[in-house]
Amino acid sequence: MIVKSIGQRQPGSAAGKSYGATLARLGTPEAQRAGLVAVVYQLTYLGVLFGMAWSGHALVAALVWWLPKHIGTTYIQFYLSWAPHHPAAQTGRYRDTRSFRSVVGNIGSMGMQYHIIHHLYPRIPLMRTPAAYWALRPVLEARGCDVAGL
Repeated sequence: MIVKSIGQRQPGSAAGKSYGATLARLGTPEAQRAGLVAVVYQLTYLGVLFGMAWSGHALVAALVWWLPKHIGTTYIQFYLSWAPHHPAAQTGRYRDTRSFRSVVGNIGSMGMQYHIIHHLYPRIPLMRTPAAYWALRPVLEARGCDVAGL
């Protein structure tokens, strides 16, 4: 998963084009504005990196801007995408996600240990999903949800 995450951010990767393709498919003025904002942010980010490197601060740019961005992106992709949906072998309202135990706890995993609650009841605030999970666990088990992780 980590190697795939890093590979998706390499030049020429098709995965990096999915955001733009989604915005184009939507075709709304809001989507066009979001695409423009994304381009401005990316150009600003690259401009700062280039400017710092040009002025002799390439190591600072790498350690303060580039490396944290990639570590953070991998961390977020792991906890918001891969971990709550792995192995993704089944689909359906009760099988798209699972509960899991995280070595960094609920806060470190950004509340994704109880992601199944978000899939079923997206209006429950993130801070209340652990209590909702434990209250609904018997119902989730009866419906065939993967709750073996907690």
